[in-house]
Amino acid sequence: MKLNFDKFIIALAPMAGVTDFAFRKICADFGADMVVTEMISLKALEHNSKQTEKMLREESEAIRGCQVFFHDPNIASLISKTDFEKFDFIDLNCGCPAPKIVKNHDGCAMMKDIENSGKVISALVQNTNKPVSVKFRLGFDDQINYIEFAKMCEECGVAFLTLHARTREQGYAGQVDKSAYEKLVNAVNIPVLWSGDIATKEDIEYAKSIGCAGVMIGRHAMGNPEIFSQLKNILPPYSKKQAITTHLNLLKTYFRNEKTLVAYFKKHLLWYVKSTPLATETKLKIMQFDSLDQIENLLSELAD
Repeated sequence: MKLNFDKFIIALAPMAGVTDFAFRKICADFGADMVVTEMISLKALEHNSKQTEKMLREESEAIRGCQVFFHDPNIASLISKTDFEKFDFIDLNCGCPAPKIVKNHDGCAMMKDIENSGKVISALVQNTNKPVSVKFRLGFDDQINYIEFAKMCEECGVAFLTLHARTREQGYAGQVDKSAYEKLVNAVNIPVLWSGDIATKEDIEYAKSIGCAGVMIGRHAMGNPEIFSQLKNILPPYSKKQAITTHLNLLKTYFRNEKTLVAYFKKHLLWYVKSTPLATETKLKIMQFDSLDQIENLLSELAD
């Protein structure tokens, strides 16, 4: 599927530890127009990390994006040597607030050095035949420079931008600065996507009204792929129970070790059941699980 903004885009936002290939496929099934991978370390690919290479698996039928992070323009050439052909665009993460990411000069730390970020983004654009996007924040703590940063991205040849209108210091606390999205739309000549606090049809209509080309839904989609069907007024393709089962079965083909699979899937299971009857009681059970049998027995008890 080709990247275009002829229609308003409702996308699944990239989230580390959440948007695995199976969840991306499920969200696309439920109506997400675009899905984006978890953050892929270009440095890890440079060192031939098999685990990182596995994260490039893609099976959805939506517009497919691969999010990467790196701060050294000299390794941008790895993009042309890696299997990104299955993706429709490459997204550069310049917004992650996690300490372990920013301390290595990646993620939102990229906004502290616009000159180097320009070199990184230019090198990325030059080393791929895919459109490049950049996801970023208002700024690094009290250095609010998102407009300057966005204009630099546009000058470097970026195809579209995604703004999460919080600072690095805010993390995911408080509310996004809604005024920032309209200011950004008016400051650049490329599409702008809104990321942060999108949960309702009213949010969608407001984003449309100020000229955003689309929205990315993150935390409100965790365990809740139905949100895409709800926001688009379409029937879900299958039930919540079927979504959980599909997710688990796909991950069985990814994880070879049962304990690793169970440990990973438990967090998804906790998100899936948070809005179900007896959620508190069910969560307590899940936290004690250490086998696939326990998970599958729980699934057999869930209502369709």
